[in-house]
Amino acid sequence: MKKLSRDTIKYIAIAAMLLDHIALFFLDFYTFTGQVFHIVGRITAPIMCFFIAEGYFYTHDKKKYAIRLLIFALISQFPWSLLHDSSHISFNMILTLFFGLLAVHVEATVENKVGKIVLIALLCAVTYYCDWKVFAVLWCVGFYKFRQDNKRKFIWFSLVCAGYFIYVFSSNLAADTGIYHSLISSLYSLGTYLSIPLLLSYNGEKGKFKGSKWVFYIFYPLHLLIIAVVFYW
Repeated sequence: MKKLSRDTIKYIAIAAMLLDHIALFFLDFYTFTGQVFHIVGRITAPIMCFFIAEGYFYTHDKKKYAIRLLIFALISQFPWSLLHDSSHISFNMILTLFFGLLAVHVEATVENKVGKIVLIALLCAVTYYCDWKVFAVLWCVGFYKFRQDNKRKFIWFSLVCAGYFIYVFSSNLAADTGIYHSLISSLYSLGTYLSIPLLLSYNGEKGKFKGSKWVFYIFYPLHLLIIAVVFYW
C-alpha cells in the first residue's frame, strides 16, 4: 500500500544524505558503520531526481522552479568548495538537479528525437564535474518519461544504477587497487536500489507542512557549512 507522502520520503532522503556526509568526512570508509552510512546515503540522489520530475510535472511556473534551483546551487557552492579539494573542479548536487530539470524540459518539449537525444546528451556532459554527474540527469529524464509506467520507469532506473556501479568499480580499478579490492570498495554504490521501495510507497500527496519545499533547499547548504566548520575545527 502506498503510504508515504512526498515530504516524508524527502525527509528520509535528507537524513540519509546527512549520514552519508558524516561517514564521508568523519568515518573510515572501510568500517562497518562507514559502509552502512554510505549504502543508506545512496538513496538520496535517486529520490531527489524523482521529485525533480514530479516537480516539473506539477509546477505552474517552470521558469521560477529552475531559477530557484540555480540560486540555491550557487549558494551551496561555497560550503561545497570548503569540503572538497580546491585543485579539482567540483560542483554540488543542486547544480546537477538544475541540469536534470533542463533535461526533463527537453524531454517534455522537444519533438525531434535526434535533437532531443543530442540536447540531453549535452546536458549530461555538462554535469561531468558535478556530484552525481550524468546519472542524476538520466534518472530525472527516465522518471519523467515513464512517469505513468512503473515497470519501464524502474527498468530504466535500474539500468542507470547498474551504470553507476560499473563507473564506481572501473574508477577504483583504474586506481590500481586490484579486482577484488575494487569490487569490495564499490559494493556500497548498489545502495541506490534501496530507493525503489520508498518510491513505490509514494502516495502522490505533498504532505501537511506548507513550507516543506524549502527544507531541502535550506538544509543542503546549511548542513555542508556546519560539517565544514566542525571538520576544520
